[in-house]
Amino acid sequence: MKKVKENNSDSRFFLMPVTFFLLIIAALAVLSYTRNTIYESHVTLWADVTKRSPNKRRAHENYGQALSTAGRYNEALQEFKTVIALKDDGSVPPRDLYRELGVVYFRMALYQDAISAWQKGLQAAPYDPSLLNNLSIVMLHEGRLDEAAADAQMALASAPGMPQALNTMGQVYLMKKDFKKASSYFYQALEVEPHVAQRYWNLALALEQAGQYDKAYEYANRYAAMETDPVARRRAYGYLEHLKQVMRR
Repeated sequence: MKKVKENNSDSRFFLMPVTFFLLIIAALAVLSYTRNTIYESHVTLWADVTKRSPNKRRAHENYGQALSTAGRYNEALQEFKTVIALKDDGSVPPRDLYRELGVVYFRMALYQDAISAWQKGLQAAPYDPSLLNNLSIVMLHEGRLDEAAADAQMALASAPGMPQALNTMGQVYLMKKDFKKASSYFYQALEVEPHVAQRYWNLALALEQAGQYDKAYEYANRYAAMETDPVARRRAYGYLEHLKQVMRR
């Protein structure tokens, strides 16, 4: 889902060149301190840009992205709506705008709105793989498994080997209880992104359901070794103990 989570929306923040001035008087020093606080984060940076350029669509879109990343979804939503309301100056492709808007709706659990946003994005870019995969994820969340599979397959047709879409296909077949196919897709996603810890976890779950407990233990153990979040790591250790008990039976 900007992945949706599995959606990874592209970061389009600009690297600002920094110029150092010799500050001679205190007034300039205070001004410099104020400006530095503005640029401490993407949120404050783009908030400042939108104040100075209130009619620039790109500024509002970047500000919306920053707010979304910071978890300030209602504010992000307003910024994206501002982009839609402003005259189109060609600076924000519709697929990018509606991709980010859909991500906000998804994170707010407004799934039908997310579907509508991503479908609008696809009207402008029918074969965009990230939009297609985002749509497949929300369809999966809604239990619309066949539609989720169709959208993920279209994403793979546009971007063969796309790990996010391979992972989505694995999740579809996991929910369909076709654990062999689920494992196959998770394996493929892992081959493309061996550095993503979640890939090992998903594969371990599918392998356990397929009765391959030793393999499930292997990949769950690798997940635990890679996971940095302490809560998730404890969950992994508990799962490893569960697999040990299953294998002793």
